[in-house]
Amino acid sequence: MKPMVMLIALMAAPVLAYGQENAAEVPVSGKIFFEENIKLEIKLEGDAMQFQDALPKERKAEKILWFTAGATLYEDGISKDEAMDDTEGGGVKIRMVVSGQNKLYTDLKNNKITDQRDFMNRTFLVEREVPAISWKVTGEQKIILGRQCFEAVSIDTSGKKTTAWFDPSFPVKGGPAGICGLPGMVLAAEMNEGKTAWMAKSIEPAAGRELKIHKPKEGRKVTEQEFRKIVDEKMKEMGIGNEGGGGMNHVVISIRK
Repeated sequence: MKPMVMLIALMAAPVLAYGQENAAEVPVSGKIFFEENIKLEIKLEGDAMQFQDALPKERKAEKILWFTAGATLYEDGISKDEAMDDTEGGGVKIRMVVSGQNKLYTDLKNNKITDQRDFMNRTFLVEREVPAISWKVTGEQKIILGRQCFEAVSIDTSGKKTTAWFDPSFPVKGGPAGICGLPGMVLAAEMNEGKTAWMAKSIEPAAGRELKIHKPKEGRKVTEQEFRKIVDEKMKEMGIGNEGGGGMNHVVISIRK
């Protein structure tokens, strides 16, 4: 049987005064390892429907958030051009390949974001302002990695809800996938009713003096609107719908008997 290859578009995660004494050490720079979990909703049609039950239901990936007092850099934890997940079931083997290395640099002092995105073997740089997110702190608390965190919720104009857990003792006001704007570091978050979630797995303070992180410079500079247009046109050319627009991860799934 010939391999059946499909391109599936997954929304990436945009992918936005409390004081306390925290028992854990508060690093001023270092890196946080996150587990990113994306629920996969892949619908097959026609003859391919026989493989529906064998498709993976989620994808977990390691991410790293580098942080200093003035900036953060969020990137893939696997430093190679593509990551592969193999799944077996129903007499078929499924290989899911996630191409490209995306980087999200946030200038915390000037409220600027530089987003390096790979799409179809091309690299783009999207620069924009840090979005103004209206957060509501609920008062709920939980411990993450030995640190006392507070829950905050944001609902955008389209009704999409983001829930974040932040540690107000952190001097850096950042978080995974550009989720920021809270008085502390975001150590866990979820959006789209848990369809995309992040959880901090470990924190490594920088050894010695404060580390330096650099803004991505490779790629063609485009606006958010220009990037969305490029993605939309390419997806249309391939006969694939793209309701979410740009800013997406693109996954190739190969199904083999």
